[in-house]
Amino acid sequence: MRTSTHAEVLTYSDEQTSVRHLQNSAPLALKHTISPAEIRDNLPAGQGGVGFLFHATDWDTLSFSFHNVKHRNASFEEELWRTKPFIASPIYSGSQIIGANIACPVPLELWLGSPRGIKRFRETQFFPALELARQAGLNMVAMGASTPYACNYGALPRDTRPPHITTGHAATAAMLKDWAMHCCNELDLEFGKSKLALFGAAGRLGTTVAKYALYKDAPRELVLIDLPDKVNLLTEQAKELMASDLLGKTRVSVHTFSPHTPLPDFDGAILASSTSVPYLTAADLRRAQFWIDDSHPRAASVEAELASRGHTLYIECFARGPAGLNTTFPFRLPTTRDCYTCFAEGYSAWQEGIASDFIIGSPPVWSVSYTHSLLKKYGFAVGPFHGKNGSPITLDTQLRGKQELMSS
Repeated sequence: MRTSTHAEVLTYSDEQTSVRHLQNSAPLALKHTISPAEIRDNLPAGQGGVGFLFHATDWDTLSFSFHNVKHRNASFEEELWRTKPFIASPIYSGSQIIGANIACPVPLELWLGSPRGIKRFRETQFFPALELARQAGLNMVAMGASTPYACNYGALPRDTRPPHITTGHAATAAMLKDWAMHCCNELDLEFGKSKLALFGAAGRLGTTVAKYALYKDAPRELVLIDLPDKVNLLTEQAKELMASDLLGKTRVSVHTFSPHTPLPDFDGAILASSTSVPYLTAADLRRAQFWIDDSHPRAASVEAELASRGHTLYIECFARGPAGLNTTFPFRLPTTRDCYTCFAEGYSAWQEGIASDFIIGSPPVWSVSYTHSLLKKYGFAVGPFHGKNGSPITLDTQLRGKQELMSS
């Protein structure tokens, strides 16, 4: 009996080893293969379609599209570089296909950190993705996450037109302000008396967010935060912002972030930073009443988010789309009706029939305001509170947690 049992265990082990070997040696296989013709032939007649171009933000998101994602090593990294962009899902309005999500399988940390990496991403992923969009009949493509870096925010010449492109920065700046005002309302803060911090303030998106944060309704103080080597940029930026505030109602201050420098006090924060790894701790998050994270990947780890859940509101920046919108892709958002704000910009430009590149470079305030009006026109709004980790958040739970802490 012992010999028989031992033989069975060995056979099972050999089978498992064989399966693992096949998974590790087999090329990446998509869970769903969608041809450009499947999108193109089903778009609204004479209107073309809207696309959303994004990259894998981390290694976990690869499993959304591929069956046999492997453990990270040099060989797998090269395999990802050789894997072409693909149509991740159609996008629907009701039962009508209106466009497609187009994914680049190379995670952010493999390319964003160096000019060489950005160039390789541009040549092997970004331009081929635009060509795929053209074949699919898409005439307006919104660039998600960090893809605008690949074309210098639309400034680099390209052979493929259409599709036209839009960076998403105007809609993102508009929605980040909407979210900040919404958080203030829900937490019994007055936006006009709040102290708001902006992380990544010296970046392309950060400079746009800072200008729009002070447009019309403005906080009492805006704290510009970035890395120590950006201090001169922050100082100059603060001077320009204060000079543009003709009524002199808002104070603009500067702070450089490092692990050894404590953060200043503020009521809430907008995270528009660009980094390959999370950098905020649970202790950092507890310092403010709310955080709106538009960093890709995230600014705080899942562990830090969960550890601070009872103390602060740490949420994802996204837009609740118009009724009937269905992105049919697992973006870690509340529903498939919800979308990232950069897609909302592309959708609005497509609906408006804009036949040129829409938002490129650093948009001026009037351009952000115009885009904001289009978002409202086409039914985009802030949605329910939703954690960066993908979980819904009820504000009653947040407030109850704070009350329990105060009474203990």
